[in-house]
Amino acid sequence: IKQKRNRKKEVFIRQEYDYGDRCEYDFGEVKLVIGGIAGKYHLAVIGSPASNHRWAYLYTNQKKEVFLDSHVRYFQLRGGVPKEMVYDNMKNVVHRFIGKNEKELNTDLLKMALYYGFEINVTNCFSGNEKGYVENSVKELRKEIFAKRYRFENLEDARAFLEKELIRINKDSSVDEERPFMIPAKPPLDLAVYTRNKVNKYSFIRVDNNFYSVPEHLVGHRVDVKRYVSKILVYAGGHLVAEHKKVDGFGQMQVEILHYLDTFERKPGALKNAKALKSKEALKTIYDSYFSTKPKQFIALLREHAQEDYEQLVKTMETAGKNPVAYENSSEAEMEDNIFRNTKAQLQLVTSLYATGGD
Repeated sequence: IKQKRNRKKEVFIRQEYDYGDRCEYDFGEVKLVIGGIAGKYHLAVIGSPASNHRWAYLYTNQKKEVFLDSHVRYFQLRGGVPKEMVYDNMKNVVHRFIGKNEKELNTDLLKMALYYGFEINVTNCFSGNEKGYVENSVKELRKEIFAKRYRFENLEDARAFLEKELIRINKDSSVDEERPFMIPAKPPLDLAVYTRNKVNKYSFIRVDNNFYSVPEHLVGHRVDVKRYVSKILVYAGGHLVAEHKKVDGFGQMQVEILHYLDTFERKPGALKNAKALKSKEALKTIYDSYFSTKPKQFIALLREHAQEDYEQLVKTMETAGKNPVAYENSSEAEMEDNIFRNTKAQLQLVTSLYATGGD
């Protein structure tokens, strides 16, 4: 025991970095109550020891897409790229170990480093002190931000709160002084995962075991899908035909009621219990209050105002429901013109789809 106690102690060498030389990366876990449900969330944290600047973004997991997305967000925010990024041996960085010391790095990280021009530095195993600045930053941010407030209505509110608190925490950093010494930032790297998906009979595509609606005329065809961390973009014939917020979980659905207007016109009785209507709570309330006996009128209104954003569409539908006489006396020519323009746009999409020889 005496020999073990008296063995030579490890010596740590204090480091000092110049502007633009180095940033350190790490993940931290926080427990939040979002929408009344307690859960674990993940902070992607990047710190610059030279400028004493700390940045973080809140995610629901630590997958590769999240890991890469956090880099793009950080470089875009800073307007520059450090000469070196430092990581521990997380699986998003090290694909596999070869022997005791050799490491095969993740190919996606290598591609990103090649695009932005930074060097990759991976610490030794069980040596958190080699990126001590970001290790401490994770603890500080968790304590300074989410110890004060941990209840939020939704994830967007939590992210907005985090962004506001980061501005306060970084007020004394020399982030502006460091920017000229960094590698000039390139346009944000597109991190989309491309797939080609077939539209099922419900006019859904399946992405990561969840379902997203597309316009009904695409049933039976294949569409091009770009999957990002937070959104899904769907293309047909080279045109963007649907955009959805990406959902987590299994068997979840993102449905847009405007994708089914032709079918609802043929089957107005299906509207009452349709998932497409129930997924839009405000529209469902308006339908139940004013249009439960007039589904065709509800569908015609949706088609007429399909180009409006959702908030404006809700206001329009509610106004029409409260003032049915004014709606009935509105210009029929104007309504027909709006419907004609929307129908023409849909026909152009169908024509381009077949012209490209899509499945």
